[in-house]
Amino acid sequence: LDDLGRYEGAVKCYRGALEVQVRALGANHIDVASTKDSLGVTLWRQGKYQEALLLYDDALQVRESVLGSEHVLVAKTIVNRANVYFRQGMCMRALADYSRALEIEKRTLGEEHVLVAKTKNNMGEALRIEGKYEEALQLYHESLNVLVKVLGSSHVLVANTKNNIAGIYLKQDKCEEALQCYMESLDVKLKVLGPQHSDVANTIENIGVIFAQQGKHDLALDKLNEALTIRSNALGPDHVDVSSTQYKMALVYEEKQDYLKALPLCDEAVNKAARAMGADHPEVLKRRNVRDRLQHKCQAA
Repeated sequence: LDDLGRYEGAVKCYRGALEVQVRALGANHIDVASTKDSLGVTLWRQGKYQEALLLYDDALQVRESVLGSEHVLVAKTIVNRANVYFRQGMCMRALADYSRALEIEKRTLGEEHVLVAKTKNNMGEALRIEGKYEEALQLYHESLNVLVKVLGSSHVLVANTKNNIAGIYLKQDKCEEALQCYMESLDVKLKVLGPQHSDVANTIENIGVIFAQQGKHDLALDKLNEALTIRSNALGPDHVDVSSTQYKMALVYEEKQDYLKALPLCDEAVNKAARAMGADHPEVLKRRNVRDRLQHKCQAA
């Protein structure tokens, strides 16, 4: 259910299993920790970050106690917790957890393991947000080399890594290189995941962002609308990723000087992000500033 994007059903199943396991095995059993970790991943995908974080902390405490601090399952939970920190904008905390997990994974699995490549990808994302583009790009390329070697060029993890590399190119104003990476990524994701998956929407949105940077506003809006429809259906209309697409659409409408369309989209993007990330999150504050700007422009029009 989780892999199919049916998150509410997955949450219900995990909670039911957890209740049974706690009664039968006790709260400190390793199987209970595994279920809490899996439930945390599903809640994270739903944008319920605080609930996920509590579950990861519980799972980590049990796994370290039972398995020791150097076990690969300990590293797995540390990575999952880092993913929450990343989405909450706490990149330094995320990087600290990713670095710790990476060292455990390299010692236990070796340099050319898929989990090592995935953690390098995650670290690259946090470094990108911190503006450390060259460091991020190096990690992405290291990750890509391993993933292609182990999984082949048509795997979704290869597509995700190309997506990340494209994000760096975009930050460096290398739009054509970025677009090529996104198109390669999208081709793989459509074949592997199908057209209605949220990961497909991520890449479609990124292509829309490139068109927006190139001043191709109508093409950008077409792509962003496509991404918005997929995300709303896959994740629900109140998900934080839906708000991200709405915010980007608002910026494009602002560029087109269509402030009456931009303002309600930005308003929704602010409210949804505030519920998911907290009112004082840097992303929420940034969107509020844009909303205030749009309100002034609407009043002046």
